Amino acid sequence: MNRRLRTIVKVTVLLLAVFLVSGIVYEQFGRRRDRTRLPQIGKSVDIGGRTLNIFCSGTGGPPVIFESGGDGPGLEWEPIQTEVARFTQACWYDRAGIGWSDPGPFPRTSEAIARDLHELLKRAGVPAPYVLTGASFGGLNSRVYAGLFPDDVAGIVLVDSAHEDEPQRAPKFYLGHTAPRFLWHPLHDAFQMGALIGLLRLTESSPAQSKSLSQMSRGEIIAALRQQPKSIVNNNSSGIVLPKSYDEARSFRSLGDRPMVVLTAGKPFDFRDPEPNRQAAAYQQVWIHEMQASLARLSTRGRQVIAENSNHGSIPPDVMIAAIRDVVTEVRHEESNH
Repeated sequence: MNRRLRTIVKVTVLLLAVFLVSGIVYEQFGRRRDRTRLPQIGKSVDIGGRTLNIFCSGTGGPPVIFESGGDGPGLEWEPIQTEVARFTQACWYDRAGIGWSDPGPFPRTSEAIARDLHELLKRAGVPAPYVLTGASFGGLNSRVYAGLFPDDVAGIVLVDSAHEDEPQRAPKFYLGHTAPRFLWHPLHDAFQMGALIGLLRLTESSPAQSKSLSQMSRGEIIAALRQQPKSIVNNNSSGIVLPKSYDEARSFRSLGDRPMVVLTAGKPFDFRDPEPNRQAAAYQQVWIHEMQASLARLSTRGRQVIAENSNHGSIPPDVMIAAIRDVVTEVRHEESNH
């Protein structure tokens, strides 16, 4: 009986070892294929033992720095950047673990992200002060950046920015699941292990896998970047510590007298169900007239623009470009009078 038990244990350990090694090899092969299929757009800048990817175009100041929402790679800003680069320097970048950037250490809170960006811009030689343009979660990061490095920020554009009161005020079905703080790091480690042994790659089917970069649409490239295991780990890790990012944004209650435009979506999502739609419509009024309006009051020169026919994530490019142009113009006018 003991001999049989030992045999079962040995076979189980052997099978587990084969599974782990096979998973690691599968993941390494996948990463090599990603590098071939998705050649870098931008340049890598060492920020101290790891690199972040940045892409700038245009000339003049103040430079506009784009901060993506969610797990979005900086490439999402390309259509906006192209237009903004006609009147000033414009830069998008990939946060740690996203796009063509290396992963960063845990926790990936707004403060950690802001400090990464500060180091990146300094080492990339992009001259301050900047006009920060942050969408959704990127809005939290932009606010924290302005709080940490006020001399580096000339103006701000928030695009339907996340707000620290969401956990208390949003309908429950809007909110993701949260975990106790003592589980934050173990959950991050679990996601990292899942990426290392290929489990995350196995469960995510990247679109257009057989296509080369030249054959892929911009949307397909962005989707493929989002589905890299390192991006999935980063997105989940940022979500785990989102309460801390909310706290960090809350700690900076004033943005002084910087020019600021707060773009706000005027329509809720359609959930195709009467009761969620009723709650969403009621919350949208709170979102517009209380939460987003309070962001505009963070600066004595802040103003809110409501995109009436847009929901979160669909504010038209021309509205964003106009807001950015207005803030850049205000900054230049102020500089010329000094």
